Amino acid sequence: MKTILVPTSGTQTDTGVFVTALALAKLVRAHMEFYHLRLDPCDAALRDPHAQFCIGPAISETLSFLEKRDKAVAADAVHHFMDFCEQHEIPVLEKPASGDGLSAQWVEETNDPEGHLLFHARHSDITVLGRQHTVDYMPENLIETLLKKSGRPIVIAPDNPTPQPIRTIAVGWKETGECARALTAAMPLLMQARRVVLLTVLEDRDESHTGLSHLSRQLAWNGVVAETRMLSDAEKPVKQQLIDAGRQAAADLLVVGGFGHNSFREQVFGGVTRELVDAAELPVLLMH
Repeated sequence: MKTILVPTSGTQTDTGVFVTALALAKLVRAHMEFYHLRLDPCDAALRDPHAQFCIGPAISETLSFLEKRDKAVAADAVHHFMDFCEQHEIPVLEKPASGDGLSAQWVEETNDPEGHLLFHARHSDITVLGRQHTVDYMPENLIETLLKKSGRPIVIAPDNPTPQPIRTIAVGWKETGECARALTAAMPLLMQARRVVLLTVLEDRDESHTGLSHLSRQLAWNGVVAETRMLSDAEKPVKQQLIDAGRQAAADLLVVGGFGHNSFREQVFGGVTRELVDAAELPVLLMH
């Protein structure tokens, strides 16, 4: 895991994304590609619900406003990037350098948000995203789209991450292909972590215990010594059990499988995947 895609919005959401991406990059000494996508005024107008109702002279005024806003947002985004790299002493490079050090790069493109973002996500080892709080012209199902079409893992950054290294990683395990792929995607991180905790919510006590013990032995072949914890609080939803267990383990990252059904809103892993995406207090790594 040597390349991390960091989409930037030019808004307050970037702060949590940058901090989370840096924590991941430090763990594996990776290169971060900070990516900002701009829209020309006409394309922005097509995606802006208010602009679609403009007529006459208001159209020209709206296009001028959208162009000025795009320039201001892009300027804020690149300034934040430069300040962040200077603050954390991150070298800014345009091509890979020899050695195994941390580095960053600024990339800016125009139009076709979905196509450009998917291209860069497929060409990166992992993508770090924030939760959408402002209008940025990206589709509402962006997370689902990246998971299903990029073939790469993504990390959802919390709104207010703690700027600390990733030392402990918790893995929410269920006997599904999605969880197995998430575990595989996270292996470079697990191999560098100081502590790994496997979590499963008991449905069949004997079978779950056997599966988790076997998984722990398999990870040991890769040099990952993992603790196992079985959760069985029937009064709490799966999401809360995982969050509570992660908090008790002082986890810095949670790994889970993502979206086993066709719809983003269908219940998967007891509905926990969507709920963790919406509200988890720590970064969540997902793989479909």
